[in-house]
Amino acid sequence: MAEMEILGAKISDYDMVETVCSAAALIDVGRQAGKGEPMLHQIVTLNAEILYKAQTDARLMEIINQAELVTPDGSGIVMAAQKLCNRQIERVTGIDLMQELCKQSAACGWQVYLLGAKPGVAEQAAQNLREQYNTNVCGWHDGYFKEDEQAWIIGEINEKKPDILFVGLGAPRQEFWIAENRSRLRVPLVIGVGGCFDVISGNLKRAPQIFQQMGVEWLWRLLKEPWRFGRMLALPKFMMLVNSQVKAKKRLAQANQRQMEDGRREKKLPQ
Repeated sequence: MAEMEILGAKISDYDMVETVCSAAALIDVGRQAGKGEPMLHQIVTLNAEILYKAQTDARLMEIINQAELVTPDGSGIVMAAQKLCNRQIERVTGIDLMQELCKQSAACGWQVYLLGAKPGVAEQAAQNLREQYNTNVCGWHDGYFKEDEQAWIIGEINEKKPDILFVGLGAPRQEFWIAENRSRLRVPLVIGVGGCFDVISGNLKRAPQIFQQMGVEWLWRLLKEPWRFGRMLALPKFMMLVNSQVKAKKRLAQANQRQMEDGRREKKLPQ
């Protein structure tokens, strides 16, 4: 896998097909471990808002970099890859990845478990996945559980033996939850998918295709949910930080170039 480093985070440059293949390989490794071993692999679908937050949250950055695969979820990450790494990469969003894996699940014999969202949402999402893709959803639970219910939920997940656990608790809460329970979950692959269950259940309409193609789904969500305005301020702050890094790289390159030129001139001077 080719990785880029963007603001301290290692991010994959895989497209969707390559990401699905990588996810399948991680599931196979987990299945081969067998006997209930804690073989949990994690995929983080990273957007600009979470990466910006990780700049001041060392634990979050550690969780991101410990994941087996980090996909470029948002257009901000894609733009940063172009500016900082001179790489043209494809967006691999949480919801698109989830749907692709669910499409493949029947043919591959994978079972999935849904954890998150409001009561009733995960159940409706499970029903829609079964109808659309013939996905074997072996269980679900909403995200409104108390601390003393957590052990029971983890026990149920392990008992159901899913191949993929989709966690929709919202970022970065879901990443912290996964990290906290990593040693207790007996699941080959876990993926944090934010609010995907709301879309798949039909409770929330996804941005029109034109917004998706332009990479501005965030704008559609802001129009539909104005209360997100405060959170969306992270996006311009993220790009300002990226631009600052670009300028710093240019200054460093110029300094190195001057140093090389000075060295060449010194060699030409008569002894």
